[in-house]
Amino acid sequence: MILKLVTTTLLAAACCASLNFNVARADDGKHGGDIDGTENLDVDLMMTPTASAPAGSSIELSLKAEDEDGATDAELKLDARGLTAGIYSVSVTLKSGGSTVSLGSFNVNSQGEGEIEFVTTPEDSDEVPFPANFNPLDIATVSVANGSGVVLFTADLTNVKTAAGMTLNATVNGQPGPSIPNASGTATLTASSSKRGPKGQVQLIGTGFPIRTSLTTFVNNVIVSKKARTDNNGAFNFNFGPKGKTSTVAAATTLFQITSITLKDSAGNVLMTFSF
Repeated sequence: MILKLVTTTLLAAACCASLNFNVARADDGKHGGDIDGTENLDVDLMMTPTASAPAGSSIELSLKAEDEDGATDAELKLDARGLTAGIYSVSVTLKSGGSTVSLGSFNVNSQGEGEIEFVTTPEDSDEVPFPANFNPLDIATVSVANGSGVVLFTADLTNVKTAAGMTLNATVNGQPGPSIPNASGTATLTASSSKRGPKGQVQLIGTGFPIRTSLTTFVNNVIVSKKARTDNNGAFNFNFGPKGKTSTVAAATTLFQITSITLKDSAGNVLMTFSF
């Protein structure tokens, strides 16, 4: 009886551990986080002045963020010119949930110049750490306000048409479905901004799947029109990219907005998931 109880307890613990692992790797609706692979985001743009911004003033924004197997390293730099001397605050909103997070503040000198650099791990006194448990890859918008709380500049990092330069590159490993636990796969995403919208593609490669099986692809739980099929060895290699004037890969979803890809068979069984 004691042996049976111990065995049952150990099995239950193993199942829980397995469940927790799968949940950790599941899509969380945002970039970065606990991914199995690498993801790099690079953004350069001029922030948009509001009606309250001084004439001729400007703020240049640069964001470089990397997530490697759940470990994030990032820097967000703002370079201001033509502002009135004083203290200015920086806040962001998040793609996931839309909440607002205050990052900190910076000084502008009598020449109207000022800069601030937020980093994951500060190495000198001029660098400011991101808040604890903050995910820079989840930034949707950035705002700069003066000492009175009046917003002078904004930037929308989800609008690729306003960015002077924006790139997203990711390579992640797939998590196999319960029916093919030994299958493997890789998803590679490349995207760059343009005035017409994002350009690039997603490439999916896999082995160990059922042979000659039709695959249905879902991006962020929305079906993609691309048709694919495994070969006689249970392998596949195909890609898809933006289509039409909207430059989307699925309904209302651009390459920069992809957080998950799911492959299913014709019966609706999940064969593999990729989280970005």
